[in-house]
Amino acid sequence: MGILFVVCGITVVLVMTLAGVSKFGRARETADTMRAFGLPARLAQWAAPVLPAAELGIAGCLLAPGTAWAGALAATLFMALVTMLVTAALLQNKHPSCNCFGQMRAAPVGWGVALRSLLLTLCAAYLLWDGGARLDQGLLADTGKVAATFGAAVLASLAVAGIVALQGWLSLNLVRQQGRLLLKIDNLEQRLAAAGIPESPSAPLAGPLPGSSAPAFSAVTLAGAQVASTTLFGHGKPALLLFVGADCAPCKDLLTDLLAWRGAHQPQDRLVTVTSGTAQANRDKLGGLIGGDALLQEEREINALFGVVATPSALLLHGDGSIAAPMAIGKDQIMALVQGPCARAASGLRRPHIAYS
Repeated sequence: MGILFVVCGITVVLVMTLAGVSKFGRARETADTMRAFGLPARLAQWAAPVLPAAELGIAGCLLAPGTAWAGALAATLFMALVTMLVTAALLQNKHPSCNCFGQMRAAPVGWGVALRSLLLTLCAAYLLWDGGARLDQGLLADTGKVAATFGAAVLASLAVAGIVALQGWLSLNLVRQQGRLLLKIDNLEQRLAAAGIPESPSAPLAGPLPGSSAPAFSAVTLAGAQVASTTLFGHGKPALLLFVGADCAPCKDLLTDLLAWRGAHQPQDRLVTVTSGTAQANRDKLGGLIGGDALLQEEREINALFGVVATPSALLLHGDGSIAAPMAIGKDQIMALVQGPCARAASGLRRPHIAYS
């Protein structure tokens, strides 16, 4: 059973190390995640900067003689706590975004995350249950014994498997990074085209062109009602179609200012908000900034239908349901869009604050 002990130990060490490294310099995001899981705000603010060092400290203790037992106990308790927090959130139908256990990109938690946390907890608990004298010597000593017992071939195979896994992880993150860069390029081209500076004389404007009819779609509201776009647009009343997201910080700033302006000026157009993420995530992060009639999309399918590559974005629609103006991207352009042509022209050179879809 020595090989299982070493595999569990190495797994826990790698996960804790990756988790700690991924959180360095992200204290604010870590504190937000802790609050989303129900921790008090003051405790989350204090614990967020300490957590990366604690995770790396647990990994180091598991490797060193004399401290491996304490490291295994700390890892078991820590992972059990995370498992309970994730499970409790899911049982309440909450899906906070989390880069749990070393994910480089935060994503809403699901039962897969809970299962992974449980398996890691069992790995750490197995170290305590089966460790005995092995833990007194540290994980590195037992790893060396297993390598000597099973020979260089097994050790080489494990090394190759580790290298392949690392290469796969790096490739995945590289593809994600390239995807984000492509979205930024698409967004830049769209802004240039909206300002009358297309990348080439024949470059079309992204998204629906002014004067064209808005694409038809159906969606579920935040309150759970099914609604069709034909009931929202047209009928002689203009509309502002606003695209936001639960995890988009610039969207929250925009919604705060936009609702304040609309409350003061009482515009005649109808505000239709399209958001991504779960209903609970939107309630937790955007609160009363979006009403119960906000539209939820499952996989950004409405964004794709309208050519939206970044949030916040907005389209102004005439009373007959046709597009009134090019798409506005970022807080400054959207506020200018709703305030009128003069403000819209003045905002053309400002840098929009956006989050990429």
